[in-house]
Amino acid sequence: MVFRGFDAVKLTALAKDLDTLAGHSGRLHSDLAAVLTSAQQNLPGGQRASHNADLQDLVGDVIPMPGIFGGRRRLPGSLGSELGDMQASMKRRIKQIEGLQELAERGYPVSDGSLFLDESAPDAKKIDDALKHLQELQGKDFGSNGNHDDLEKISGELDGLTAAELDAVVSKASPKDLAFYNQLLTDTDDSFWNPFDENGLGEDARRATLSRMLSKISPENFDKFQKAFPGTQPTFTNTGAFEEGGNNQNGQTNNGIHWQTPSDPLIVDGVSPDDVNQRQFGDCWYVASLAGLAQKDPKFIEEGIKQNPNGTVSVRVWDKDGNYQWVTMTADLPTDRNGNPISTYGNGESWPAYYEKAFAMVYSEDGDDERGYGGIEGDDPKKSAPYLTGQEGEDLTAGGFLGIGEHEDKSLEGLKKAFDSGKVVTVSTPADEKLDKDHPKEWGNVYHSNHAYYVRGFTDDGKVILGNPWGVSGYPPITVSQEEFNKYFGGAEAFDAP
Repeated sequence: MVFRGFDAVKLTALAKDLDTLAGHSGRLHSDLAAVLTSAQQNLPGGQRASHNADLQDLVGDVIPMPGIFGGRRRLPGSLGSELGDMQASMKRRIKQIEGLQELAERGYPVSDGSLFLDESAPDAKKIDDALKHLQELQGKDFGSNGNHDDLEKISGELDGLTAAELDAVVSKASPKDLAFYNQLLTDTDDSFWNPFDENGLGEDARRATLSRMLSKISPENFDKFQKAFPGTQPTFTNTGAFEEGGNNQNGQTNNGIHWQTPSDPLIVDGVSPDDVNQRQFGDCWYVASLAGLAQKDPKFIEEGIKQNPNGTVSVRVWDKDGNYQWVTMTADLPTDRNGNPISTYGNGESWPAYYEKAFAMVYSEDGDDERGYGGIEGDDPKKSAPYLTGQEGEDLTAGGFLGIGEHEDKSLEGLKKAFDSGKVVTVSTPADEKLDKDHPKEWGNVYHSNHAYYVRGFTDDGKVILGNPWGVSGYPPITVSQEEFNKYFGGAEAFDAP
């Protein structure tokens, strides 16, 4: 019986044929090598048994063995392992298809994407048990006993499901059950009866569970999932770009903001600070830090982002305790009516946008619970460091003894010392709009008050080169002398690049 275009019986027969061929490859290798070796031995000196380099390599190689020191394996002997791996993979996937077909026949929802997963065949009992335990939350009296243990148990159960099993759970679960589960997860307050209750799950555990779930389910369930767990999609309605129609600093405007998935890949030709373009959200403090880190350690940035089989994107983010987790999000981004991204973006690549989106999902400071893109507008560059690297940022200071007489270090020598030591260095401009007009003409529109910049380097004569997170294409780096820095900049901060 053909299921969604796949015939398990014919696929099984093909896998068996490949297995048989794999078993014959060793003998074929030996026979072919023996013929070529015999031919070589009977040829005059200087002549070769074959003009084909691959066939000539078989001379003397009567027993199919790996190349010396683990080098290239020769055909046809290498087909033994290659065909063996292929048929083993086919058999695993056939079991997956057969399991999905059985689920569908029993009335479980099965997405087409599940047929391409390389995982264990789905277990209907695990699906039923998970649904049952979600439903049972409605009738539990959490009271003075708290619900921490119950939620940890369900979290572990959901984490243990395959992608196909989890997708079936989300498909069959009622929106009410999922929303109530989210309500319990996020309610970490003590109960009236017992102030020592452990309710809900901590943010890190909650985020990890939801991220793993979102990385597995099918795109058909994204909307249902985000409605049940709204924390998995950051809002943009609390931003200046939404309320005022753009960024009043760089002059970019928009209309018709909505969510849309870009067609650009995550990364093209590696990560570079030149990929970073802040656009319309007022989070220059974070974007300057991101660009500076991309300059100091591009490989670290590249290793911290990945695309999952279902199209979601995961970004590595650290928590306040210095532990990292992968924060998963759907691939859609805030976009204007004309299809232009309004969040931080790259030049034909989208990685900066997903770093920013992940940050908007998790960042909060000083008891402020406002989340989303509005929650990351207007703050201190060094506060982004713990989330990007797991390490604290610092103000650059000079002088003093035991904290007495310590003051801001505005010397370019201090900036260079921190920069040369491998640190990411950022600086800020005063919130004085008069400086927007009263600055060196050669800086053009690159300089702006109440803004953050990152250090790109230094000239031979000691001037600092500053990058604007608005992007190098329209806002090239500027060169600043000590005297100019004293007047137009300050607030130097730094953090270690891993």
